[in-house]
Amino acid sequence: MRVALITNFCPFYRVKLFDLLARSLPLTFIFFSDGSEKNWESLNPVGGEELPAIHLRAGGVSTLRMLWRLVRTLWRGGFDVYIQGLSGRLVVAVAYLVARWRGASYVLWTGLWDHPQTLFHRATFPCVRYLYRHADALVAYGSHVRDYLVRLGVAPERIFIAWNTADNERYNRPVSEGELMALRAELGLQDERVVLFVGRLSEEKGVDVLLRALARLADRTEVPPWRALICGRGPWGEVLRQQCREMKLENVRFLDYVPNERLYQYYALAEVLVVPSVTTRTFKEPWGLIVNEAMNQGCVVVASDAVGAARGGLLEDGRNGMVVPEGDAEALARALYELLCSPERRAQLSRAARVTIKDWTYERMAQGFIDAGRYVRKGA
Repeated sequence: MRVALITNFCPFYRVKLFDLLARSLPLTFIFFSDGSEKNWESLNPVGGEELPAIHLRAGGVSTLRMLWRLVRTLWRGGFDVYIQGLSGRLVVAVAYLVARWRGASYVLWTGLWDHPQTLFHRATFPCVRYLYRHADALVAYGSHVRDYLVRLGVAPERIFIAWNTADNERYNRPVSEGELMALRAELGLQDERVVLFVGRLSEEKGVDVLLRALARLADRTEVPPWRALICGRGPWGEVLRQQCREMKLENVRFLDYVPNERLYQYYALAEVLVVPSVTTRTFKEPWGLIVNEAMNQGCVVVASDAVGAARGGLLEDGRNGMVVPEGDAEALARALYELLCSPERRAQLSRAARVTIKDWTYERMAQGFIDAGRYVRKGA
């Protein structure tokens, strides 16, 4: 059995997964992007140099030339199974058609659990639904994606979950008290409790909701001293800074880009990580791997119910974190108030988070792909 895995590129958080898959399956990776997507932080590392891979964009070719390379690669490759990541509109269509022409099994890997509502997406939804229903198998990020696919008419036995995973070894490294003290000094912190946001500063990330919640928190005099750190860049950066100025939120600091190799220290420093994503016409948070990352340090996560990790099996409200309604600044403020004012409650959730995340491994994620591959070849 020869397998092609077609996706845009290899981000740093997929390197170990892809390496594991390459050692478990006779696999060739086909990458069709140079990593210039607007939602990808260009300063983040890109991996995959050691993988058995074909880079269709090598040489800076045009989209048309890249598609021709894709057809030629798939046609000549003799692959029995195509595993297709759901990205790249034309790439998905081309790979599906070639799979059918060649008689290969087609497996679709998806994290979508809500279809975008732009005019284009509404017009093309019947095609996407057809793809879901006619793929030989589907690999889903979590239970939320599985449930969405079932609602669209996909047979449950064709859906396999590859539980979405971060690199635990990168984020669970011990952080000494000396390191924390040095980081506090670097950030100008004393004994304030830290509320952390990490992500792109754009509409769908809901940072404006977080700022409104922090404004409510600032009015509560009984709350211990706190400081909010907003780590990230994006098109809404200046808008959010202006919102801070208008609200007179003096204890909010924007940090621009924090290298991934240092993020584990920030998770260890923070009492709370907030993931306040909201649904827009073009986006619903497929997962939010920062939830996995932070749980490795026992940082308590408060996420909105528009975050895939909060709906897909990882973050459970009241057990290993907290989940609030999307866009609800008042509910988010109440959650932050509880966590900042109750060290006991925070410690309880922190312990549970550390226990939970131990089971979210790349081996477990890879098994979803392996099971899907076996399923389609059994029925071939």
